[in-house]
Amino acid sequence: MLKKIILTLMVSTSAFAAHQVSVNVNDKDVGGELRLDMGRMGNAMSNAYIGARFLSGDNNNSQTINDPDPLMEVSFMVMEPVRGVSGLKLGLGVKGEYTKIDGENYAAIPLGIEAELQLPLNTPFPFYLNGAFYYAPSVLSFKKGDSYTESRIGLDIEPIQNARIGVGYRLIDTDLTSRNVTYNDAWYFGMRLDF
Repeated sequence: MLKKIILTLMVSTSAFAAHQVSVNVNDKDVGGELRLDMGRMGNAMSNAYIGARFLSGDNNNSQTINDPDPLMEVSFMVMEPVRGVSGLKLGLGVKGEYTKIDGENYAAIPLGIEAELQLPLNTPFPFYLNGAFYYAPSVLSFKKGDSYTESRIGLDIEPIQNARIGVGYRLIDTDLTSRNVTYNDAWYFGMRLDF
């Protein structure tokens, strides 16, 4: 099933003029993300992106969940370069999250910030440091959800133009009204293709 989802994401990028497709893996998780550049779809908002993400929970490394369902996400973000700081981009976004945790429905609408910095190194290939933080308090959590917190940091290298590989770390807490839950706490290896 997961292979079909990843294949569908990659095939649909050419049909919808996607800005980027990324896949990340470790020994227990597989994640895939698709972000569409609204400017390439005929929209005047050239710095806006819509996206979808899937993170498998079948073999999740979390110690607090017995058999987690995949985490599914839709997102909207505005991102652009910061004036006066070479190589730095900042973005503000909103996401919709849904999963089932031990049979209980979980949903949240976190708000967040993302950043990417092209490191000023004299190397043959550019390096990028990136990170993100998203949070939803109880007022933006639904079903059995009480809060959502996601932190992510990564380092990418671009050996080929518009193709990156990198490593990263993510921590996702999907707290329920009845208990605190760490959905994912993992290092991962990833690949990103820009179109």
